[in-house]
Amino acid sequence: MPEKIVAIAGGSGFIGRTIARRLTAMPDVRMRGMSRSPERARQRLDLPNLEWVRGEVTEPSTLPNALQGVQAIVSAVQFEGYPVENPNKGLTFERVDFGGTVALIEAAKKVGVAQFVYISGASADENATHPGFRAKGRAERAIRESGLAYTIFRPSLVYGAEDKVMNGFAKLLKFSPAFGVPGTGLQKVQPVLVDDLAACVAMAIAGKGRNGTFEVGGPDLMTFDEMIRILMDVTGHRRPIIHIPEGLMRAGASLLEKLPTPMLSRDAVTFVTADNATDIKPLVAEFGIQLTPLRQGLQYLASSAK
Repeated sequence: MPEKIVAIAGGSGFIGRTIARRLTAMPDVRMRGMSRSPERARQRLDLPNLEWVRGEVTEPSTLPNALQGVQAIVSAVQFEGYPVENPNKGLTFERVDFGGTVALIEAAKKVGVAQFVYISGASADENATHPGFRAKGRAERAIRESGLAYTIFRPSLVYGAEDKVMNGFAKLLKFSPAFGVPGTGLQKVQPVLVDDLAACVAMAIAGKGRNGTFEVGGPDLMTFDEMIRILMDVTGHRRPIIHIPEGLMRAGASLLEKLPTPMLSRDAVTFVTADNATDIKPLVAEFGIQLTPLRQGLQYLASSAK
């Protein structure tokens, strides 16, 4: 069987690196990581069958060369500071998630790439008022209408040993006397281990889930409060939970989003207080995957929490 080259846009990020490691185990697959800075990306992840090339979705002119000879693209792109946009630097959902996806599609069709795997989000909806949910929904439509074979994954909160969110929560629990939860803490989440998402991507590259859209979450639906309590149990750092009213967060965000490098935004508040429930039945039926419970998936934090 001839070798299949798979390009990973956003390959130096948390999700992209995990996908690359998973694809390493696939026979007859060679990976091409696309990055704004290939040398820096290579320092973060260096694998025998992974080459790094310059390919930036916000610079469409870099994409055709990066995709030459490629049979499949995996797009796991996220902008720096996600989900807090920084319009002054062009780091917005519209420019990166939607515009970047359209640029990838156009370059893929130009050089003859046949397959597109897209990491979207659980709340993707082209009619949403939130710019992130709307941009991902519009990107999904562009993919479906591209004429390329595609698989779209809509994950809930993705966590793992190298993620910033869950590891950031663990650090806060270790060093803070209390833990501040955004909003009521009743928002629904379904955290998915990044290795499970990567396994589904690998199966999609091999042909599963062709021309389908699949929500991806862990096996257990829970509230944000319940997720933090499980994290407390795993790390052994139990703290009182304090709920930060959404209105108060928005008031603070309206000031913080005006900084040269925004620390928070009102849209980011909406993002973290929105429900992230998923329907995993179609995913399990198609991919036959046994999803990892949160308490089991977080065991990497048990030893580091001491």
